[in-house]
Amino acid sequence: MIRLSGTLFAVALVCAVILAFVFQQTAPIIAEQKQMLFERSCREVLKADRYQQNEKLPACYNAFDENGNFVGWCVKAQAKGYGGKMDLLVGVDSQGMVTAVKVLEHKETPGLGSRMSEPAFIDRFKQKNIEDIVLVKGKTDKNIQAITGATISSRAVVDAVRSDVSALLEKIKEQ
Repeated sequence: MIRLSGTLFAVALVCAVILAFVFQQTAPIIAEQKQMLFERSCREVLKADRYQQNEKLPACYNAFDENGNFVGWCVKAQAKGYGGKMDLLVGVDSQGMVTAVKVLEHKETPGLGSRMSEPAFIDRFKQKNIEDIVLVKGKTDKNIQAITGATISSRAVVDAVRSDVSALLEKIKEQ
């Protein structure tokens, strides 16, 4: 019995050491890939050549063109939808207009709430003032039309974009 326990312990220890080694070797590669994916997402919401994290606003990245001119911000936003937490990325130009929104991660119901990451919904945010980002249930050209059957998810995205962009613009005015 003790011999069997010792053998099992030795096998578990070897497996733990191997897993720790693999984790240590792959962690920098995974972090680099995540950063590349994030920068690609930033380029989708706001065209720029370089993104730099804002020291005063940790969820905000300043965007610069090839000449080093400031073009806007990429803002990480979070919302609580029907299925749980949603991570969003919002592009805001230097005049305070929302350039685009991208859903980075969500756990919404497939076929219903997941439709909020489709272009038919997300494209409604392009080139909108914060005042025009209002959720409505009927047809609209000015505001954001809710997805039928996924009002909670639609409202979560709209509320997150409005609140986080409003907070960014307020903090920018204070500086």
